[in-house]
Amino acid sequence: MPISSPSGVNGSLLLLSGGIESATLLALESRQRPVTPLVVDYGQRGALRERDAARAQCESHGLTPVELDLSATGGTFRDGLLKRPHVPLPHRNLVILSLAVSYAARGGIDRVVLALNRDDLAAYPSASPGFLEHFRALIHDLQPGLEITTPLIDRDKAGVIRLGVSLGVDFARTWSCLLGYETHCGACPQCLHRRAAFRAAGIADPTRYRHDS
Repeated sequence: MPISSPSGVNGSLLLLSGGIESATLLALESRQRPVTPLVVDYGQRGALRERDAARAQCESHGLTPVELDLSATGGTFRDGLLKRPHVPLPHRNLVILSLAVSYAARGGIDRVVLALNRDDLAAYPSASPGFLEHFRALIHDLQPGLEITTPLIDRDKAGVIRLGVSLGVDFARTWSCLLGYETHCGACPQCLHRRAAFRAAGIADPTRYRHDS
């Protein structure tokens, strides 16, 4: 989709991957203010499945996502590698956040919303409290008045699932798997986290997995 200016000002730009957290945050945020969902293909193996899941979540809220195709950029980072990495773009949050801020600034949006949960803080350097603090300080200098928020940061993945259920999120139409198969593989780290979170939440997992164990 070509990039166009968002239809509303002073709304939220939400980075949407089609996963559990971003689907829940979309349901939560869209109840409070106008939302522009932003979907980014940076060459990750599950990009098409993530896009389809993101579109499905947007459809349930009557929204059309903005889609950025950076797959060629991710492909450049794969040059010379014998195996295709699941996530080809190192420190992807830095790249994607920078694009999100630029898009928000162009369209008059005053809030960028990230679907980070409590478990993410220690898992990824570009999701750490230190990174977020420095990034917010940078944005304050570049674009005063633009807020970077993480509404789910005090919840673990199981807590996000329970919140999503209360908001009516259809988790069968979300995507977590690192691979790009027709269904979740059931064995990659993200699938294992997904399965464990549904168990911890006490919620039936609606996901179809290639591997049941």
